[in-house]
Amino acid sequence: MSAGEREPTREEILAMAYADGELAEGERREFEALLATRGDLALEVVRFRRLEVLARRAAGPEPMDLEWSRLEAEPLHRAGRRVGWFLLGGGLAVLLGWCIWTLIAGDIGLVPKLGLAALLAGAALLLALAVRARLCTRAYDPYAEIRR
Repeated sequence: MSAGEREPTREEILAMAYADGELAEGERREFEALLATRGDLALEVVRFRRLEVLARRAAGPEPMDLEWSRLEAEPLHRAGRRVGWFLLGGGLAVLLGWCIWTLIAGDIGLVPKLGLAALLAGAALLLALAVRARLCTRAYDPYAEIRR
């Protein structure tokens, strides 16, 4: 062992084995219980999984990756995706505007207004929670640095 290197700790060895799927059922459950309380150890597992992903990527592109690249380069495909997203976003904006207008100025009863308000509030809350969850878990994503 060269200067500056050290022996891996038992937890680091377990993290490597866990990342590689080499732990027995009982060891795996015990290690997962430890992971639930130790964010630093979870990040260590992610580090090992990132190494695995990078090693797989070093093998070169798969045929499906090449086909995705070819599709992305086609002007028709790119234009179709842009138009599709524009139509989806525009349609959602119009529908959301109509819902808000109906809530404020519509002559519908109180029950439909409450139902529509609950629907909009619930959708906004779920969207906010999904974005928050993604931001909180991004550091643990072994594919975060991989670009297809």
